[in-house]
Amino acid sequence: MATILSISSQVVYGAVGNSAGAFAMQRLGHEVWQVPTVLLAHHPGYGSFEGELLGEDLIERLVRALDERGWLSRCDAVFSGYLANAEQAGAVADAVARVKSANPKALHLCDPIMGDEKGAYVSRAVEAAQAALALRADIVTPNWFEFARLAGEEPADIRAAIPLARKLGPKIVTITSAPAPRGRISSLAVENRKAYRAETTKYSAADDTMTPKGTGDLFAAIFLSRLLSGVAVPQALARASACSAALIRSSIEAGRGELALAHDQAIIWDPGLPPNIEVFA
Repeated sequence: MATILSISSQVVYGAVGNSAGAFAMQRLGHEVWQVPTVLLAHHPGYGSFEGELLGEDLIERLVRALDERGWLSRCDAVFSGYLANAEQAGAVADAVARVKSANPKALHLCDPIMGDEKGAYVSRAVEAAQAALALRADIVTPNWFEFARLAGEEPADIRAAIPLARKLGPKIVTITSAPAPRGRISSLAVENRKAYRAETTKYSAADDTMTPKGTGDLFAAIFLSRLLSGVAVPQALARASACSAALIRSSIEAGRGELALAHDQAIIWDPGLPPNIEVFA
């Protein structure tokens, strides 16, 4: 069992941010310390919402309190996700520095939430703050849109993305929602010497509002969890891809509109046959 400090959004209703990733990491046997960047009634996709962001000072004070009691030495990884404003990046950077000082072997996975194929849904200031965190992280998990932002250009295809990923800096760059044949979706994990691609069926509801959100948070959480359990990168990629696809399918078939993680938690542990992995040099 590993211990993960997870700094991301949290909602009362639904499964995005920590409300998705923390449960998945716990289901896979890890202890998760959750620090919200925002606390909302639901994700903004439903329209107007109620909630508040946590100021960077409060985030820093919460983590500092853990540090002062010596608990950060037990922390094996920091998971950082959604930022409500650029200033929160400073609090995340402080948390990462504190954890790595207490445990130099600890990892930082940054899920640099900026937008998707429909475009950006954070400000330019938040994009820049996320990029600064991502380029210093050990592992970064952008989707295809976010990767293009980080790389400064959109690659022509998956093969063209590999050298760009290696220039970013993190030891592992994992790109979700990568190009694939119609009806399919790819994820790519790039290390120093090898890269791996997993491909699964792409599931989407006829009514887009019924396609669950939070799948990027879920993917990143499962990927990190498997790595911390000693699983190699290609197998972690395969597991995260298979779990995400199976949970999306189950949610759409049930007409939920949200990831029903508690109901479908067996899938997190065992999604069935994982996809074949294509290996690139």
